[in-house]
Amino acid sequence: MSIIDAFENAAFRNQISVLATLVKLSLSDGVLDESEMKIIERVARDYGLNDPADLKEIIRNYEKYHIEPTYDYNERIEQLYRLMQIIYADDHMDKTELKILKNSIVALGYSPKKLDGIYETAVGKIADGADLDDFTKAIKKVNRP
Repeated sequence: MSIIDAFENAAFRNQISVLATLVKLSLSDGVLDESEMKIIERVARDYGLNDPADLKEIIRNYEKYHIEPTYDYNERIEQLYRLMQIIYADDHMDKTELKILKNSIVALGYSPKKLDGIYETAVGKIADGADLDDFTKAIKKVNRP
């Protein structure tokens, strides 16, 4: 399946948008370092995107793809988790990454009213080394209706 064909499919479109957002976050400091690239490659494999040429296309044209939240709540939390992994991959978080992250939280469908709580919880959990299950529980707790 070509990258164009994949983008026409909603599930793949969502996955590509997540990968593009990961690239955008990684490049916010001007460098896509090895630890960030490993995460992006792992996420791509998890999504079944195994052709290196397709991943290179996403990296080269990441600005074409905008984050598209999934309707599944657990998948949105997983998307947030992956974004957080990229931010912490190079052991520092700059202002640009923070801005992109906050915009991404809202773009993923979280309420702007709960943005600060979700943001603080996500940052704290990733800094503590939480796995996806612990991260999910914490986000659900802070994002209760």
